[in-house]
Amino acid sequence: MSPRVIQIPLSGGDRKAQAKGLRQARGLHDSYFAQSQAVRSAAEEKLREADRLECEAWNAIMWAGGPAMPAPGEPQANPTLAMALNAGFDLLEAKCNRCRRISLVGLRALNRPPATPIWKLESALYCEPCSETRKWGRQRAHILRLTCAAPDPEPRARTR
Repeated sequence: MSPRVIQIPLSGGDRKAQAKGLRQARGLHDSYFAQSQAVRSAAEEKLREADRLECEAWNAIMWAGGPAMPAPGEPQANPTLAMALNAGFDLLEAKCNRCRRISLVGLRALNRPPATPIWKLESALYCEPCSETRKWGRQRAHILRLTCAAPDPEPRARTR
């Protein structure tokens, strides 16, 4: 059994000193917490910008016809699902190898770990219309680029 701790009541001067120490600690906590929030928000903004630049670099490689999978030993952008979503790229454009149909795949709907590189998704991409005929089996698709859902440029006029 643990020993019983008996609190000794504080005298007037000690109570005042303790109250002053508590006020100072509360003030330090508030100022340090505000500073940490400011530094954290600035760091998150920088990370978002770095993720966006890496996704844009990968899109440039894909536009140039480069391979989605990085070559070993070659420096190339290799964004992950989490990086793409953090940068605002929530869609993946894929093109069927047979019918050349371009489809959009929502990255948020994928059941993959956030650390999955985007190029690893290519092996799971299939064209649904071509696969439904079953004549050719499941037709593969390849990744074109990462993109974001663009807002409607011309919203509908309000009707009364």
